[in-house]
Amino acid sequence: MMPAPENVAISEAAAEVRPEADPVQESSGAASTPLDTTSTTTDDVALARNQTSSWKGWAEIENDPVVFSTLLREWGVPNVQVNEVVPLDSVFEYPPQSIYGLIFLSRWAAPETENDLTEPPAGVWFANQTLSNSCATVALMNIVNNHATINLGQALNDFRANTMNMTPKERGLALDHFDHVRDVHNSFATEFDKMNVDLRLKQDMTAAEKKKKAAQSKRPRKKLKAEDESDEDESGLHFVAYVPAGGVVWRMDGLERLPRKLGVVDEGDSWIAMVLPELQAQLESVTTNSLEYSLLSLTALNDSWGLEADKLKVERAREDWGPFLAQMVRIHADKGTLKQTLG
Repeated sequence: MMPAPENVAISEAAAEVRPEADPVQESSGAASTPLDTTSTTTDDVALARNQTSSWKGWAEIENDPVVFSTLLREWGVPNVQVNEVVPLDSVFEYPPQSIYGLIFLSRWAAPETENDLTEPPAGVWFANQTLSNSCATVALMNIVNNHATINLGQALNDFRANTMNMTPKERGLALDHFDHVRDVHNSFATEFDKMNVDLRLKQDMTAAEKKKKAAQSKRPRKKLKAEDESDEDESGLHFVAYVPAGGVVWRMDGLERLPRKLGVVDEGDSWIAMVLPELQAQLESVTTNSLEYSLLSLTALNDSWGLEADKLKVERAREDWGPFLAQMVRIHADKGTLKQTLG
């Protein structure tokens, strides 16, 4: 969800993937007027959808297992479901072999230990997060792309094959250019969400430029260091994946350059048991500090009885009342009845 810190991942990546003609992401609704609900046609709706799919940013999405399951299905992965793990020992409700990975959400903090790896592990698919707000998708991709038995559908199968020999940074950049994945991710965002992302991007660019100029000036180094520390305190919520691949259990944080090896898992052993101590420690930490957290599991779809209910929930989650509300405000403002309507 948060952008890659300069000292952890790849801060220059955002500039590399941004279109040359415009250094700032454009939201399809950033410069448009509210929709006229009295004259909207099906052609207008189709045009709006085409505009939405052209947006190159990543919007924040809700931390909801139904939303995550829908992402997978609409990417072309039909037989995987996402479940909330509450309490922690409920993860054992599923056989370990049917659990493809875990995703832990908490406030991001810089790692306290060095990574033992110095090179990307062979045969393991791991992508860096190169743009803000894409960490949910990066975590999902870092799990499903490491399971050859999962039916990913043609689009994701081709993507995995084409990116397997890339570096983690190159995979992250390729993911940012993968319109099919990004458009499904952004289908849960409103135009207001996209406008907020664009605004934050402009603010980040301004802050980065000021920081660069300050570093080039003759101000005391001590003051610069204090500013760096204040920036690190503004870290946000972030998704991290845990996944078995190649006989090893990995902690995959897209904000780190490489995955972290948790240990070797022998055939027949439970890889979940290897992850539990670390998860338990993290849960105790966030609970003590009253921080938000969540744990999700990716498992084989064991039944489809809830798919229709999920579909209705997703339809509601995708409803965007912003244009309608903006239009109603404009109508009442023109009539002079806005104050009366608002009470």
